[in-house]
Amino acid sequence: MNEPIDISEVDKSKFKCYKFPDGSIYYGEVVYIDDGNIISDNDLATYNKEMMQRLKLVRHGLGVQLFDVTDTTCLCRYEGEWTKDKKNGQGICYYSDKSIYEGNFVNDLFEGYGKFIWPNNDIYIGIWKNGRMEGEGEFKHNDGHILRGSFRNNYYFDVKY
Repeated sequence: MNEPIDISEVDKSKFKCYKFPDGSIYYGEVVYIDDGNIISDNDLATYNKEMMQRLKLVRHGLGVQLFDVTDTTCLCRYEGEWTKDKKNGQGICYYSDKSIYEGNFVNDLFEGYGKFIWPNNDIYIGIWKNGRMEGEGEFKHNDGHILRGSFRNNYYFDVKY
């Protein structure tokens, strides 16, 4: 698995901070995209008001998203790479139930190699597809029992011939 991104080591000079209507907060890189989902590389100062209204600001690059934010807590946090407003690339997500996923994302889903730790300390390390355990991996139960081999659709397959 690739090393996690250390946000403290990143140049944050291009980072922006946004608060969304649902109360979530994003701090990271952003770009504007047009109606055709194409990133605008133009100097925005050359755009007129009508052109600017057609552009949408999206998370793109490295950033941190804080979800379910209140005055005293943040229930969920994602740190990692974004592509046109979706988690894509390496990242780590801390969930409100204290579970953690660290690995690769494609279009907001676990995809490729990753590690998931449940609140009871069960751990799966292996291949993910469409957000599910799918492929070779290892599931370590908190009681010490280990399942190694193939997983399909979140289930272990102990295939013996």
